[in-house]
Amino acid sequence: MDYQNNGLRSTAALEARLRHLREAFGGMRAIDVTENRIEKYKETRLSEKTGRRGGKTQPATVNRDLAILRRAFRLAVGQKRVSAAPTVTLLEENNVRQGFVEPADFEAVVENLPEHLRDFARFAYIPGWRKGEVQSLGWADVSREAGRIILRRENSKNKEPRLLPLVGELAAIIERRWHARAIQRADGSTGLAEFVFHSGDGRPIGEFRKSWKTACRKAGMPGLLFHDVRRSAVRNMGRDGVSQAVAMKITGQKTDSVYRRYRIVGEQNMQQALERVQAANTRNKKRRVVPISEVKEAVAR
Repeated sequence: MDYQNNGLRSTAALEARLRHLREAFGGMRAIDVTENRIEKYKETRLSEKTGRRGGKTQPATVNRDLAILRRAFRLAVGQKRVSAAPTVTLLEENNVRQGFVEPADFEAVVENLPEHLRDFARFAYIPGWRKGEVQSLGWADVSREAGRIILRRENSKNKEPRLLPLVGELAAIIERRWHARAIQRADGSTGLAEFVFHSGDGRPIGEFRKSWKTACRKAGMPGLLFHDVRRSAVRNMGRDGVSQAVAMKITGQKTDSVYRRYRIVGEQNMQQALERVQAANTRNKKRRVVPISEVKEAVAR
């Protein structure tokens, strides 16, 4: 109910995580959910295998479970259902993903995507918008005359509306999509698509994980996730001199810590920085010692 009241969109993920918590603590009295039992839960979850390859559950995954447990207790205390809550300490996360893709490599991936996904991916790559935000984009959100898009609050993950100026390639993408609005319905009639990005039938873009994986493999970029596009956008902005404040407005990131996690510094960034520093050092190596006689002469004038 708390998720529904606050308009949180991750209820499906919540149900999956609640399953693990219910298996461990279901039917137990709140007072019996102690710090010791929570530590045993961590140990058990970390030892579980996940996925087809049988890898172990990562600390970040367990932390999402623990965050739900901690919130449940805080709500219970606030509603005076229990008098106290156990201390829920999160695990240290050392599996932060470092994936990103350079513009040329990204375009190689795009060229191997189905036609209806190409502009979708290109659009996401520039401002670093989340997949769901791009999927939700409708023509009601676009003002071609004013040259801007306003992402509605209900479609923004951080629950804040977001303005995006349409310039350069972004404007070109929107123009292409404008001319691709015409759709043919199942009954043979024609109409105009409500969504900017659709599969040809007017419906918003659905799940495309398999198509993305295939395109990445063909482009020689196996293992690249679509969410790495968002990380890449943040990295590109930082590399091109966009200030953190402006970049966060564009991408919709609310906290400095999240922005820093996404702003990946690559080897090329470091190489370019070192080249600039060494070039400056070389220019400054030549000392010009001015003889005291020249100083006295200049003062005398």
